[in-house]
Amino acid sequence: MGVFQGHQIVSLLGTLVMVVWFILPLIFKKLKIMPKIGHGMKFRDYFWVYAYALLIPNSTYAFFELRHLIFIDHVADVLTPSSFMVFGSISLVGLLTTIWGIRLVVDYYAKSKMERVVYTLALSLFCGFGAVIGILNFASFPAVLFPPVLILFTIILLGHPFFIQVALATATFLFLLNLLLDCFQKPT
Repeated sequence: MGVFQGHQIVSLLGTLVMVVWFILPLIFKKLKIMPKIGHGMKFRDYFWVYAYALLIPNSTYAFFELRHLIFIDHVADVLTPSSFMVFGSISLVGLLTTIWGIRLVVDYYAKSKMERVVYTLALSLFCGFGAVIGILNFASFPAVLFPPVLILFTIILLGHPFFIQVALATATFLFLLNLLLDCFQKPT
């Protein structure tokens, strides 16, 4: 197994692959198979919305790869141009995909300005807390397969006030950035 500056290469590639999950609404929208939300939802729509919601924080987790450039954590502790290229690029892709994914979902489902704000806030919170759960070395897959695992994640997260602050700060950043983008870009 290869290692790049203390980080498993397979893990970095896995992080990038999971980032793609957040742009699935674009593909679904183009194929006209976007799940319906609300009255008249089919059982498979519930499943797709549930699975999508549990895995969307992966792109925000990729944004958190920036931490290896900031903290001494035995990964990229000796900063080189290649460490900035690799971890900075993954972080940038994660941030852009998170913003793009939030906007895709909100643009598709929100019918009013208030709904845009509510959906943006909910997705921002979900991304912030989900990425922090990833930092605590929990994966989304067990939660998809066995929903009570979410309760365990919540209990463990409550024991880490610093990470709650990081999650709230991240959610606030994502929320405000999306609201700012709404000022410059008309919803589609």
